[in-house]
Amino acid sequence: MDDIKKIVAGLIGDMADPERVKRGRLMEKWPEIVGKKIADHTKPVFGKKGELKVWVDQSALAFELKQRYHHVLLQRLQEALGDDEIKSLRFYVGQIR
Repeated sequence: MDDIKKIVAGLIGDMADPERVKRGRLMEKWPEIVGKKIADHTKPVFGKKGELKVWVDQSALAFELKQRYHHVLLQRLQEALGDDEIKSLRFYVGQIR
């Protein structure tokens, strides 16, 4: 019985954590915002003060996203999650985990 109490308390605590809720909303909406093909090659991570870091597994795609689609993606993210949540968008090349 104590195990169930701990599990329920942990779940309630997770739901009350606004950062976790924000990350969950982003991960849920990411494929819809950027499209499935791009979502398969990227991983968004919240940084400090409204910065969204996007890890991209291919340098050519990172360059394309930064040069051509930065403004559009930022606008879509702000519409989906709110202007105060996402203030800037940066792309990094690396492994997607």
